[in-house]
Amino acid sequence: MKRPKLGQHFLKETRYIAKALQAAEIMPDDGIIEVGPGKGILTKALLKKSSFVTAIELDERLANRLHEKFGHFDNLSIHLQDARQIDWTALSEEIRQKGYPRIKLIANLPYYLASQMVIYAMAADKGCDEMVVMVQDEVARRMCAQPGTKEYSSYSIAVQYYGEPKYIIKVPPSAFNPPPRVSSALVKIVKRSQPLVALSDPDAFFYLVHAMFTHRRKTLRNCLQGLKNVPELTKWEEGLQCARIDSQRRPETLSIFELASLYQALDHSRTPSE
Repeated sequence: MKRPKLGQHFLKETRYIAKALQAAEIMPDDGIIEVGPGKGILTKALLKKSSFVTAIELDERLANRLHEKFGHFDNLSIHLQDARQIDWTALSEEIRQKGYPRIKLIANLPYYLASQMVIYAMAADKGCDEMVVMVQDEVARRMCAQPGTKEYSSYSIAVQYYGEPKYIIKVPPSAFNPPPRVSSALVKIVKRSQPLVALSDPDAFFYLVHAMFTHRRKTLRNCLQGLKNVPELTKWEEGLQCARIDSQRRPETLSIFELASLYQALDHSRTPSE
């Protein structure tokens, strides 16, 4: 049976492992989660540095190899599991019950799941507290992007709503085997104790933000009047005035605070029957 291609590139240069460990600032009571350990180069370093490591591996052959290489470590738990199916709250609570109150995700994330996994891990109630992850450089830059830059997107807003991202270092394709076609980067994200802005309905807010950023270079006037599930023209004009935002600005220039003000103003402009 042919094995599926999971899009993972295995890190081979140890200096980037050292950079990840330095950024993670691992303490004795940290519980570590590694997703996609692959051949175990990061796993080996984590086992030497941390008190407890949970490795999540989808490939049964690679999971068996991890058992062969590191089965003698009593601080390693290997889960044969699809990382897309992780219940982050349950997994984190399981690790905390073992005596590790702070959960850190440290991983060279497979490209195919990196973007959404970061959000799921942070959004989960009592999920990951911090993460140091290797992702595509383009994704890393979007995580950290500020308003008005070309990388700034709805994804930037989602990441920064939940956490504080910091770009650590760019990693060339030559650092991996096989080498990917694009550069990667290490990013550190610390989960906020509270989301960056208070929202009555985060899902509705992110719907609005995502819809606006599909037309990021249009003016707000042209952008909003074409969106579904947004109050009619007169009401969003009132919302813009209430939020003190010029209708000629573009979505890509709005900070998360301005977007939250606009969302709340639009939300409040609805009638009880809407």
